[in-house]
Amino acid sequence: MPEPRPRRDPAPTGVVRPLPRRHVLVGTDGSPTASEAVRRAASLAGSLGARLTICCVYSRQGPSPAVAGGVLGQLVAAEEPVPPGPVDELAWRVTRAAEAEEVVRRAAGLAREAGAREVAVLTRRGDAAAELVRLAGELPADLIVVGSRGMRSWTRFVLGSVPNHVSHHAPCDVLIVRTD
Repeated sequence: MPEPRPRRDPAPTGVVRPLPRRHVLVGTDGSPTASEAVRRAASLAGSLGARLTICCVYSRQGPSPAVAGGVLGQLVAAEEPVPPGPVDELAWRVTRAAEAEEVVRRAAGLAREAGAREVAVLTRRGDAAAELVRLAGELPADLIVVGSRGMRSWTRFVLGSVPNHVSHHAPCDVLIVRTD
């Protein structure tokens, strides 16, 4: 008969053991507030030895990533889109994709300065909140970091907000960085 294994003592009451963080995902649109979220995510990833993935999501309806439109850009995004012709659609995709690539390239530089050691970048087309949630499941990510922009403004009632959607639908933990 095998000897029983010694029992491990549970953590003392009130002691929280940190969860391992191997992959941190951060969304950015290039705005100053999103850049603050990138810096916080990079610092956290660097201190934990985790991989950092920076993602910029672009869409035809939303503000250009290069503009990273504030309230005005969000209001323009709420307007009905004009049906594009084939040439317009191709020009839009190429322009927005190039802008998004520039946004993540700059964010990667910020992340390395803030202490991230392993940084990956990517761009996606679609709704920012939905794409971040989807990507978190694909990677898989242990943590999503987003800025708080849009959570306190009146436009959140009409347009919703990325941090609100992500916090309710993410398959992992979410850190909302106070940026406003």
